[in-house]
Amino acid sequence: MEKQGLYTILLKGLSLGSHVLDWTIDGGFFAMYERSEINDASIDVQLTLMKHSRFLELHFVLAGWAEVNCDRCLDPLKLEIASDARLFVNFGGHDGEDEPDEDDVIVLPYGEERLDVAQYLYEYAHLSLPIRKVHPEDANGQSACNAVMINKLNQYLVKN
Repeated sequence: MEKQGLYTILLKGLSLGSHVLDWTIDGGFFAMYERSEINDASIDVQLTLMKHSRFLELHFVLAGWAEVNCDRCLDPLKLEIASDARLFVNFGGHDGEDEPDEDDVIVLPYGEERLDVAQYLYEYAHLSLPIRKVHPEDANGQSACNAVMINKLNQYLVKN
């Protein structure tokens, strides 16, 4: 989990206003997570952090590609990644009663000095993947999937 430290923002001493952070996340980043669907990647991340007096506003922009396994033939499949997400960080007490109901708002305890955004990068990349990940078809309607695997699947296909 050593790479996660790269995605930690030091909040103590951070001045009010806009701050821009840039990273490139790759297959090594996703390998840190046991159940990642992404095998390899090159995703450029730009995080614009706007520090206000009482809260933080984070704007994530992800762009690049990710390699996943095809849902049909299990061969590698390279997909474009594009994500634009906002996250608001409020500061609250330690007792958990300040927990928000919104998905795009988190609450950090007063005095928290660091914010690790690695988990959010992981989630935003995965959320930008399509639900069905299969090789595209060519102009003739033929899939680019592994022909041997497709033949094997057709052999065991139950026909009504």
